[in-house]
Amino acid sequence: MAQDNREPAQMTKPGPYAKLLVLLALLVAVGVAARNSSLSHYLTREGLLEIQGRIEELRGSLWLPAGFIALYAVSTALALPGSILTIAGGVIFGFWGGTLFNTIGANIGANAAFLLARKLGKEGIDKLAGGRAGRLDETTRQHGFLGLLVLRLVPLVPFNALNFGSGLSGIKWRDYALATGIGILPGTMVYTFFADALIEGSTQAGTAARNRLWLAASLLILLSLIPYIAKRLGFRLPGGSTSGVRP
Repeated sequence: MAQDNREPAQMTKPGPYAKLLVLLALLVAVGVAARNSSLSHYLTREGLLEIQGRIEELRGSLWLPAGFIALYAVSTALALPGSILTIAGGVIFGFWGGTLFNTIGANIGANAAFLLARKLGKEGIDKLAGGRAGRLDETTRQHGFLGLLVLRLVPLVPFNALNFGSGLSGIKWRDYALATGIGILPGTMVYTFFADALIEGSTQAGTAARNRLWLAASLLILLSLIPYIAKRLGFRLPGGSTSGVRP
């Protein structure tokens, strides 16, 4: 009886465009699911007020910090809004605890988003961009850490867009992780301080509480004006290139 010497068919690996489509489909699906989920209610002002009403009960949970960090990390990795979660961290844990847990969650999520974009999207983007991809990668490698650090400190590009955009560029992960860890800390502290001061101002009477709330609001306004001021001043990234965000 003749033997069949044919080799079994090898499974074909997904191509760069297929992986890019998977990334886009994943982000769209998560966005739609988040909008229609009951959990999205807690990312609104009304939901935060409900959390405030249970704040002492929540603070007594030993598992809450780990759960909050996990929720923050997953949300950030899937490009869901992180600013509301940052405020929620300040509401629940106060300034110091909120800053710690917000920073940990944001960094884990930002690095996960970077790796997700790098693994699924970069090859496809390189194919689409052709020769321009190589020149862009070289630029981001030369000015990667400093350029990204400035963009984190001067938020001309939205946080989630910068996470995924960095993964699609040629910046080294080490430079990305370090610049992100340093660059997001000031903004995280301001948002957390504002949330903590808002709770203190709404639950306590007195000049000190009001002054703290006014200080927090002033810092938040100043932070929100930084991109506008930078644009008006003709801000440029290191290496002479513009930030990519036009006034």
